[in-house]
Amino acid sequence: MEYAIEVAREEAERIVGRKTRFSKPPQPEHGDLASSIAFEKAREIKKTPGAIAEEIIAKAKPSAYFEKISALNGFINFHFSDVFYEEVLKQALEESYGASKKFAGKKYVVEFSQPNVGKPFHVGHIRGTILGDSVANILQSQGWEVVRVNYLGDSGTQVAKLILALDLFKDMPPATDEKKMLEYYVRIHKEIEAKSELAEHARVLLEKIEGGDAEVIKKVWSIRKKSYEAFQRNYDLLGVRFDEVVGESEFVAQAKKAVFEALEKKTAFKDKGGETVVKLEPELPNFVLLRSNGTTLYSTRDLALADWKFEKFDFDESVVFTAGEQNLYFRQIIRTLELLGRKYAKHYAHIGFGLISLEEGKLSTREGRVVFLEDVLNDVISYAKDEVIKRAHDYPKKEIDDIAHVVGIGAAKFAVLRITPEKNIVFNLKRMVDFEGDTGAYVQYTAVRANSIVRKAGSSAIKIKNGENFNPAERRVLRLLAEYPAVLQSSASSLSTHTLCNYLLELCASFNAFYANTPVLEGGSEKEKRVAIVKATAQTLENGLALLGIKTPERM
Repeated sequence: MEYAIEVAREEAERIVGRKTRFSKPPQPEHGDLASSIAFEKAREIKKTPGAIAEEIIAKAKPSAYFEKISALNGFINFHFSDVFYEEVLKQALEESYGASKKFAGKKYVVEFSQPNVGKPFHVGHIRGTILGDSVANILQSQGWEVVRVNYLGDSGTQVAKLILALDLFKDMPPATDEKKMLEYYVRIHKEIEAKSELAEHARVLLEKIEGGDAEVIKKVWSIRKKSYEAFQRNYDLLGVRFDEVVGESEFVAQAKKAVFEALEKKTAFKDKGGETVVKLEPELPNFVLLRSNGTTLYSTRDLALADWKFEKFDFDESVVFTAGEQNLYFRQIIRTLELLGRKYAKHYAHIGFGLISLEEGKLSTREGRVVFLEDVLNDVISYAKDEVIKRAHDYPKKEIDDIAHVVGIGAAKFAVLRITPEKNIVFNLKRMVDFEGDTGAYVQYTAVRANSIVRKAGSSAIKIKNGENFNPAERRVLRLLAEYPAVLQSSASSLSTHTLCNYLLELCASFNAFYANTPVLEGGSEKEKRVAIVKATAQTLENGLALLGIKTPERM
């Protein structure tokens, strides 16, 4: 399906005579699409933009989608017609509105979440987890086949130190869950600071992990199993799933092969200390690929992981979501893949996001300054329950609990997804779940309200007659509904969610203004058309929230 907004832009390009970008005029009365083509042509010919704009308008052939074409300060402004808005309304009532098959047959591998085993799944993990999940949803809406990969940190120094702690501290309670393991992790770091010889013990354990020592690997998998039980509880609360879950320890052997390849191709060299180093200077800083004792690092294993993903999934595009602290690191990884001759490297991307911190400072697993995500989500649900009870005294307890779960999780997700990825977030529970203002709960409530109106009207009340006329309030809602497919396309191409969040908030504001000032159920001859607008709005809000991984309750 070609959406009305796409056809309108094609028509506008035909009128101005070339492909160009359009903007939205700052004032609604100035029109719906603005072209700066006259300014572009003014650089080519000796005429003012105003004169060129007037000439283009004088030669323009009529288009059913525009009721008027005007010039203002050199800009050519296109004003949508009732024919356009009628087509938008018909399309917006389709369940698949906004979806596209443009990338059908193409595969996108999305890697996200990536918690370290033996460490708690804290509030800082929410961002990468829900950002990756939501982007995967949006990509699927545009026709991509998406593979969701979770890459667990189950190798490396932190795991070796935790194994050492579990072997040493027999006076502590058994490490039956992530909170108990955190106590071991904090204590071993304090002990290593006091007794340097313990660092050597941890180093030996790391070598045994790398060497595949059966007894040590058994301990690694035991830690991984206990950790993933906690991870899965969080994923269940968030409604997040994965197609593949793999761990670093599975790529050690392949990683060492990548080191030999890098040396053979002279992409890497051995320094005086015996470490294998990738040569990237002066373009980027060099980085270590293999320690002098022969053990691998994150970098080594990430090269092996990249090869594995391409060999297994034969992807067209791949993206890794991690904290922005790793931006430089992933530039180094991708450049190394290019130097190794991996053709897929130009399709291997990384998105870095800002950190979530406590109001009193940065999260630290070593110091035990952690807010467990599971605790936070349960607190959010509890807070939402209090708000629901204030508004719905007569709801059954089970329904209140269900609504609180959907609203609480939705509020937490929306608060994070609305922020542009590069910005840091200072964590504050009440701000995240504020039911007033620009929040997920506000979007959910607007969708619930719109659905309630449609139920009261009855499905038979949704009809669109040919030749409909639309007043300014109706047009404002429909103008936003027209943009929904473009918003999804933009979100998919930028691999981000904040544009969609802000769009949903804007649609809610426009719809609520429309409903406050325009009779719907008592709309007389206008009722069927207006109920159709309400239905289209409700459906778009629900679908947009669903792509963000947020459910819409039946009532609130």
